[in-house]
Amino acid sequence: MKIFVIAFFILSSLPAVSGQVEKTIHQTFDIGESTTISLALAGEYSIVPWAGNTVMTETQVELYDASPSILKHLLEKDQRYRIDADTTGGTIKLISFDQKREPVRTRSGTCTELVHIKVFVPDNFKGQGETTFVKTR
Repeated sequence: MKIFVIAFFILSSLPAVSGQVEKTIHQTFDIGESTTISLALAGEYSIVPWAGNTVMTETQVELYDASPSILKHLLEKDQRYRIDADTTGGTIKLISFDQKREPVRTRSGTCTELVHIKVFVPDNFKGQGETTFVKTR
């Protein structure tokens, strides 16, 4: 019985281990009369052509060794994964709100953060370089 009590106290004194939390965020942007799409996004992203008439972004966030409340704070308070659109002069420019994305630190250390953005670009836009797309028809 003494061993069980000791084991209970040892296990209960260990810090709570947080697992993986993840979230997928979708945003859509109306192109309007824009003939050019320009990207200034932080981190890795991939381009996916699609038959829509808007630009859509899908941001997949995986956070390891963090609690759901930390992810919620990053989403709502820090707006870490927000993408803004600037439409001037016939161009729509998608810009990451947080360009730096400093490492996420908690009391127990640094969290591993995986972020991947898919940018769904209308199929009537053709790529010119890695960050610019021009309307073809």
